[in-house]
Amino acid sequence: MRISRGSAIVCILFGLLVATARAQRSPGGSSIQRAEVERHAGYGALSEAEWDSVNGYHPPSLSASSIASLRSPSRNPLADCTLDRIVFGWSPSWVGTAYKQYDYSLLSDVCYFSYEVDPNSGSYTTVGNWKTTELVPIAKAAGTRVHLCATLFSGHTTFLGNSASKSRMIDSLIALVRLRGADGVNIDFEGMPASVRGSFAQFMIDLSTRLHKAVPGSRVSIALPAVDWSNVFDVALMAPHVDLFLIMGYDYHWKGADQAGPVAPKNSGSLWGSIDVTRSVYSYLGRGVPASKLCLAVPYYGYEWPTADSTAGASAQGAGVSVTYATAKQNAAALGRRWDIHSSTPYYVRKADGDPLWKQTWYDDAESLGLKYDLVLTKNLAGIGIWALSYDGTLPDLWDAIESRFTGCRASACQGTLTDIGGPTGNYVDNDSYTFTIAPENAASVKLSFYSFSIANDRLRIFNGRDTLAPLLGSYTGEANPGTVTASSGAITVKFTSDSAKNSWGWVANWSCTSKPQGVGEPGDAASPSLRIEPNPAGTSTTVYYFLPSWGTVELGLYDLLGRRLAVLAQGKRDPGEYRAVVSRTALGLAAGSYLVRLTVAGQTVTQKLEMR
Repeated sequence: MRISRGSAIVCILFGLLVATARAQRSPGGSSIQRAEVERHAGYGALSEAEWDSVNGYHPPSLSASSIASLRSPSRNPLADCTLDRIVFGWSPSWVGTAYKQYDYSLLSDVCYFSYEVDPNSGSYTTVGNWKTTELVPIAKAAGTRVHLCATLFSGHTTFLGNSASKSRMIDSLIALVRLRGADGVNIDFEGMPASVRGSFAQFMIDLSTRLHKAVPGSRVSIALPAVDWSNVFDVALMAPHVDLFLIMGYDYHWKGADQAGPVAPKNSGSLWGSIDVTRSVYSYLGRGVPASKLCLAVPYYGYEWPTADSTAGASAQGAGVSVTYATAKQNAAALGRRWDIHSSTPYYVRKADGDPLWKQTWYDDAESLGLKYDLVLTKNLAGIGIWALSYDGTLPDLWDAIESRFTGCRASACQGTLTDIGGPTGNYVDNDSYTFTIAPENAASVKLSFYSFSIANDRLRIFNGRDTLAPLLGSYTGEANPGTVTASSGAITVKFTSDSAKNSWGWVANWSCTSKPQGVGEPGDAASPSLRIEPNPAGTSTTVYYFLPSWGTVELGLYDLLGRRLAVLAQGKRDPGEYRAVVSRTALGLAAGSYLVRLTVAGQTVTQKLEMR
């Protein structure tokens, strides 16, 4: 399924988030990063080979040719699976050389974790194996940017109150980035008091200014808490200087929570209060982080809590224990995976013979992460982050979830469920406006069937095409269920707007499509290659959609009116299906005017005229 999104920013009152929290992380609660740093510190300073031994990991050998092959998408070599969003993954020092099995074709950025800051001096107490790790050359050979993460979990007032310490840390980071030819620095300072709000923002501005000057093209990013309990992150002040903000969209229920519950609830529904991933995203957008600089980081882990009973959200009878995704998936398969509709996350329960307590494990899998990825697309965010790489072992499904949302190889499923931003059991938010499109590959029509609908005096508009310029199929408000709406174009676009007067539970709808048979039909239908350009006429850029009825070698080119080729837009072997290519007049150095787009495949040629203004 190809999904495009547009969005407008809405502000959610931060105080409302804090006041209505339920059983979720409190100020000073130990984050997953801090807990794992402290746990692994007990092993001492180990080499990567020693970490491999501790983890029972046997790394593959990588030749020069196999490293070079990482530059190209390896999951579907016949298709254009290039990332079109940021995928930023943290790689902890304690995973040893597990980085040799990352799918770099689906990683835009990898971040080594971590430079542990000494608050008294600004130097590091450890930087792991950063100076020697092969992660750096392997990632860079694959075209993936490399960053160094700096962490500080206590002593913030001491550090931020000492100008010499701050300057020394910046000097050290610049030297370490230059040492490995890396691309940037990520800052993860957690548990800071409100008193350092101004000094921390200024430190981030100084770091950004100096690193950008010392290492041209470098990037500075920052990890943000899911909820800024102390209002310590002045994101509006930092936004012009910091290149990327990553919401740590997890630990909503942390190891010390008083009830078991979702680690990363997409929505709260009627069970989990009003703090969730969606509201975290909306909050930071409303506080001034541009969508183009905001990423949602997701968990590749969960927590197992001892509980009084097997009921979802039962009282915790002790601290939770972190569980990697690889372990959680295996256990869920054996014990029975359950689904919580309120948070859109999975969990499982177990009870050992003779044990008076139950165990509840809440985690995220490809389905729940995919729904959060849809949120990223809905709000047109820069991309996602991952805590932490390798926690999925060698399983492919979480990589598949990334590929299906953030590359040109989006999944072509002909069915799904569509809800408002509040999820299937929760309300949407006030003052919202967003647009989303469902356009399955090869679809002849798309059908949207509503079985729940209530939007007060707000407005839902549905269009027969890929954007809001397409013909309007209907405009709906109140509680009058639209029933079934069918888009005959093969794509359907929904635009929703809400005001501040009143909101409601929104809607739940199933969507499905009908497909044209491939290899059968009349000229011009799905049996023949075709082109579609939207918009056309266009401004400085447009998108060319080209359909292939069968496997073949493709050349898609841009020509002037005399037939001279100006640019190759796509070239190579392709599976059957619809693909896209962006034409940017600015990037190609072209003047406004008339051009030809020509598709050649299997001896057939299709040409369309393109007007660019």
